[in-house]
Amino acid sequence: MPNLLDQNGLQTASQAELLAFYTTVFQTIYGTNVNLQSSSPDGQLMNVLIQASLDVEDLLAQVYTSFDPNQAVGVQLDERCAINGIERQAGSFTVQNIQSVVTQALTLYGLDQTAKTPDTVADNAGNQYQLQVTQNLAGPGTYSFPYQCIVDGPIQSAPNTITNQITVVVGRSSVNNPTAYTSLGIAEETDQALRLRRQKSVQQPSQGYFNALYAALSNVGGVTTALLYENDGGTTDSNGVPGHSIWAIVAGGSSSDVAEAIYYKRNAGCGMRGSVAVPITQADGSVFTVLFDRVVSQNVYVQFTASSIDGINPPKLAAIIAQLPTVFVSNVGQAVNINTLATAVQSIDPNTLVSNAGFSLVITGPFTSTLTPSFLYDQLTLLPQNIYALPVQISPSLPTVVHGTTQQFTAAGGTQTGQTWTLTVNNSGGSITSGGLYTAGATYPVVDTVQVQDSNGNIQMTSVSVV
Repeated sequence: MPNLLDQNGLQTASQAELLAFYTTVFQTIYGTNVNLQSSSPDGQLMNVLIQASLDVEDLLAQVYTSFDPNQAVGVQLDERCAINGIERQAGSFTVQNIQSVVTQALTLYGLDQTAKTPDTVADNAGNQYQLQVTQNLAGPGTYSFPYQCIVDGPIQSAPNTITNQITVVVGRSSVNNPTAYTSLGIAEETDQALRLRRQKSVQQPSQGYFNALYAALSNVGGVTTALLYENDGGTTDSNGVPGHSIWAIVAGGSSSDVAEAIYYKRNAGCGMRGSVAVPITQADGSVFTVLFDRVVSQNVYVQFTASSIDGINPPKLAAIIAQLPTVFVSNVGQAVNINTLATAVQSIDPNTLVSNAGFSLVITGPFTSTLTPSFLYDQLTLLPQNIYALPVQISPSLPTVVHGTTQQFTAAGGTQTGQTWTLTVNNSGGSITSGGLYTAGATYPVVDTVQVQDSNGNIQMTSVSVV
């Protein structure tokens, strides 16, 4: 039975081999007439022993393979990579400005202290945010402070959705997020991504080598993207790289760490291109200036028509707008097109058909089926407020409201800015605010009509049954 570790690696017995082994053992002890059917007591005992052996073998195999960085997982993978000086890149947290309306002087506790629970708010999806820095409010008013999500990664909440107070504070009447996030979090590096980065870094011991420089940049702490262009010709190439020069484009990491990686790994006499200049003091005391460029986020505007495929259920426009920036992500310098947009939308709502789609670098257009960043260091970035989807959807649709009570309406799609709410039919004697808060009048039973119009003139209406 091949349970051994030799020059061929770890070899363990299979279930069939264990069955044959234990059958022989039981027959030796109890005789060849022993009943080893799975329904018999002896057969059940033998199968328990076989399963226990398989479990131990499986554990041994996991321990053995954990020494291979291409198969290790979790903390074992971290340890294997640390041998080569490679660390898993930590995640970051989404930062979101939250408004608090208070009626008196009070203190909101933040993550900068441990004596009190940090002030915590949440959206209706359960995403929670905590105040970063403790704030002492002098009196009544509306205050806005940065809160960070309690979970790392690209978590985001649509504007005007963070309205739940997890931490109840006496003297605070409401919370809200009138704008989108100020900083989107980054997920912790996955096992697969860490394995790939380790494989790219195996050439770090070499010097003056293109792959070694790329590996060194990829392994700088905090670096999320590293691009490297080389021009071995004598004249400036089509990418704008001068002759016999390199051009590094980097996102994340400190400028000094990036500059040191370039300095130690570049070829001797090799020129550089870039707008970021970092001085490096050499061994003889002279100063050498390293040049490179940073990745620049370039806003992209998207417009499309969303239609129902089954003709029954409407597109989930609010979910599409909230999730599309996370799903539809392009690489640095990469063009976007309407095919990848349609695929991304359908991954969020398979019942939505995308048509009349286009991209633009400005909100006014023109919108085209493909769009390329202005420069190689630009990364097209989509924000929820820059998604222009039609037709506009009013939520809730066709509601029933008790006379004298209120109903908050929201609109998804359109320009999402400059929305105007009106009562085009007001049979109940009701009213509606600029923010879409409808109050049913005293007359009932009647039907009112609520209308929203975006800044481009797109209109949507819904009926309200007042009872």
